[in-house]
Amino acid sequence: MCKINPCPLLAEVRSKLPVVQPTTISEMVGPSPPQLFVGRYGYPDVRAGPSASWLSEDDSTSNQITTGDPADLFGKPLEEVAARHANLITGGQRMRVREARNPNQMLETTQEIAMAAQAVDIELDFAEAIRIGRSPTFDSMSTPLGPTGNVLRAEVVGNSSIPRKVDSIAGETDLLATDAMDELTRANIGEAHLSRLLSTGILGRQSARRLVPTRWSITATDDTLGKRLWRKIRDNPSIDKVLVYEATYLDNRFHIVLTPGEWAFHMLEAWTTGSLWSVKGRILGDWEDLKPRTKYANRVTGAYYAARLGVLEHLDLIGKSGACLIWRDIGEGYWAPVGVWLIRETVREAMKQTPRQFDSLEDALRHLNPRVSAPDDLNKSWFVNRPKRKMLWQTRLDSF
Repeated sequence: MCKINPCPLLAEVRSKLPVVQPTTISEMVGPSPPQLFVGRYGYPDVRAGPSASWLSEDDSTSNQITTGDPADLFGKPLEEVAARHANLITGGQRMRVREARNPNQMLETTQEIAMAAQAVDIELDFAEAIRIGRSPTFDSMSTPLGPTGNVLRAEVVGNSSIPRKVDSIAGETDLLATDAMDELTRANIGEAHLSRLLSTGILGRQSARRLVPTRWSITATDDTLGKRLWRKIRDNPSIDKVLVYEATYLDNRFHIVLTPGEWAFHMLEAWTTGSLWSVKGRILGDWEDLKPRTKYANRVTGAYYAARLGVLEHLDLIGKSGACLIWRDIGEGYWAPVGVWLIRETVREAMKQTPRQFDSLEDALRHLNPRVSAPDDLNKSWFVNRPKRKMLWQTRLDSF
């Protein structure tokens, strides 16, 4: 970001990760969680390929490589979460996104890994020896990316566990991607799995299938699932109290306010003093009113859709509707961004807790003001000052 070499931020991150003896490799056999990566630079010419652990079988960290859903690490310390992804090697080739319709051998292997529900062993041969043991590349939306290299050959060794429904939907070449995701969701296929399928061009009509950069596929999945849930809850009876939920993970502190009335969603995030990856004291926000937004939330970015999904899941679970305000404080303890799954899972964790109840939004704000980093910004927010008609407590026939 600052062009300083060596980067002081990465130096600090490197000091917190487990020490690994640097070495080079030109080929490997190892487990893929399953995981893959499709880059976005140069689109529609992108770099795509599978990821696998290069650690030896007797290394304790390798025992974590069992699933492609990073949410399974929820609750673990940041050092462990970051190291888990830093120890994955990603091999790939540059290709056109439309090659998903007629994949070569390497892309076929990547698609098979995307379809798998459990870890699968793969073999990679690299065009040149790659160096391992260096700091990973960090991205605010996707998981950290370890060493990368050009692959000559990628092959699954052994059997991959592909759910029957995933295999069936992958063969449906006249089904829209959104309809495919809907069917897979009803079959209990999680968002991490859906994102892999979308990213590798397995979903949708044959003529429209293409590779989708990992960063984009994560947001597209959260957005699609969120809109699906919004259509389910929008006509539910409204909650009748103001509810405040709270949760903290990896120095990310979430305060979630549900209010009676029509749907609205506003997310604010504040990078507090000492935060490593953003301007200190910076506050960002995006919102939507009555229905899901159509323009990308370019301030909060992917975190917006991940948080909204967790809230909508809860409203669907309790059979209610309402409006939501989320305040996220990001502290200095969050020294390595690990992806928007952290936001999604922390919001889900918050919604499992027993909420504090208040008779009005004003009462809830009095509770929150001493607990957030910038109470003035909270009280001046769009959500707090939006038209009162959206905040009216609604009485519906089905509430009697």
